[in-house]
Amino acid sequence: MEATGGDGKAPGGPRVLVVGGGIAGLGAAQRLCGHPAFPHLRVLDARPVPGRSRIRSERGFGGVVEVGAHWIHGPSRGNPVFQLAAEYGLLGEKALSEENQLVETGGHVGLPCVSYASSGVRVSLQLVAEMATLFYGLIDQSREFLQAAETPAPSVGQYLKEAIRRHVAGWTEDEETRKLKLAVLSAFFNLECCVSGTHSLDLVALAPFGEYTVLPGLDCTFAEGYQGLTNCMVASLPEDTLVFEKPVKTIHWNGAFQEAAFPGETFPVSVECEDGDRFPAHHVIVTVPLGPSTFSVGSLLGSSLSSWRLCRMKKCFCVSPRCSGE
Repeated sequence: MEATGGDGKAPGGPRVLVVGGGIAGLGAAQRLCGHPAFPHLRVLDARPVPGRSRIRSERGFGGVVEVGAHWIHGPSRGNPVFQLAAEYGLLGEKALSEENQLVETGGHVGLPCVSYASSGVRVSLQLVAEMATLFYGLIDQSREFLQAAETPAPSVGQYLKEAIRRHVAGWTEDEETRKLKLAVLSAFFNLECCVSGTHSLDLVALAPFGEYTVLPGLDCTFAEGYQGLTNCMVASLPEDTLVFEKPVKTIHWNGAFQEAAFPGETFPVSVECEDGDRFPAHHVIVTVPLGPSTFSVGSLLGSSLSSWRLCRMKKCFCVSPRCSGE
C-alpha cells in the first residue's frame, strides 16, 4: 500500500498521464521522466506501435519511403526537432554544418533541380522559378495581416487564390502555357500544405498566419527515415512508461476520483478509454493533432465546445484541470 499526503497525492510525486504517443507526447514524457518531481508517468497511445502518429517510415523501392513527415523545416539551433536528431546522431555532416544552419530561406522550400508534367514532358526551370517567385511573394504578403484590424479574406488559401486570379488575368501566353503555370502553382499549394500541416490552405486563418516563426537553415532529411527519431525517443523512456492500444474516449475533470489500485488516494482527473479502462491522474497532458474538429476534441476533453475553442485561442496545448475549468 502506498501512503498519501494530506492533499491526496502520493509522497513520491503526482501521477501524470500523457494522452498520445506521437512525437509531442514522447517529447513531453522525455522531459518529465528526466525530472525527479514526476516519478509516476504513463503515456497512453491508441496504436500498437509508438511514435507513428504523423511520423512513419517504410522500406521500399530500394530505400526509405516516408509515409508521414518528410523533412526538418528550418534545421538550426532554435529547432527542438533538429536538436534531438543531432543529439541522436541521425543527421549527416552537411545538415549539421554551421553554414547550413545559417542559411535564410524565408521558410520556403528550395526549388527542385528538375520538374516534369504529368505527360512526362520536362518543365522549364525558368517557368518553375517564375511561379515560385509569384507564389512565395504572395505567401510573404499573407504574413503581413497579423496586426490588421480587418483582413481581405478569412483564410490564407482564399487570399492566395484571389491574388493569383488577378495575376492570371494579365498573362499573355498561349493556353497550354497558362495551364502549365497553373499546374505548377497547384504543386506549390500542395507543398505549402505540407509545410503548414494542413489538408488545405483554406483551413488556415489569414489573420494569425504571421505568427509563424521562420527559422533559418536548409531543410534536411533523415537518411534512415524520420521514424528513427521517434524510435530513439521511445528507447530513452523507462520500459513501463508506454501503454499501447488504449484509445481515449473522454477525460473526466475536476472530480474526486478513487481507484481500487490506489487505496487512500484521491485524483482530480480520470481518463476513460474506449475499452472501459480508467486511469486516475493528478495532471494530464493532451497531445492531439491541430486538425481534429472542435466537436471530436471537445468530446475527448470532456468539456464544452466553447471551452475547447477558448483553449485553441489561448494556444493551450497542455490541458490541466485548472485550464479546463475556466
